[in-house]
Amino acid sequence: MRFGSSEQTFIYIVFYYYFMVQAEIWRLLGNKGDRVPFNVADASAIALGDFLELADNMVVTAHAGNVDTPIVGIAAHEKVANDGHLFITGITNCIFKATILAGGSCTIGDFVSMGATAGEVNLHSTLDFEKGWTVGRAYTTGAAAETSLFRSTF
Repeated sequence: MRFGSSEQTFIYIVFYYYFMVQAEIWRLLGNKGDRVPFNVADASAIALGDFLELADNMVVTAHAGNVDTPIVGIAAHEKVANDGHLFITGITNCIFKATILAGGSCTIGDFVSMGATAGEVNLHSTLDFEKGWTVGRAYTTGAAAETSLFRSTF
């Protein structure tokens, strides 16, 4: 397989938007990331790589630092506010790179959930696991404010 082919499963793009940290898709798995279409309000602005938070039945918003919320994917493209588009695609089956919340850490195999800062992850609590709020399982060890690789669990 050569880089850039239609069968390419490896992408390496960093998503930073207005000083907010988003996820970086490191490798697509399954059916090219198992893309799922979600509804979104026309007034919503979602950056490429934002974690998608379920707000209502199949309706998502960009994760804004809320903890204890269901995350259902990573934005596959940008959604500009008031552009008339009512759908966004979420990547659900991938290995992603994310920043660990300040004061947190994780080791290989740990489950993580969303932190109180948009786009950052933290070691999960028991309630996160019981409610299904985990977003990934660590593939690398990382300390506070470092980036690590995680296998998506959404």
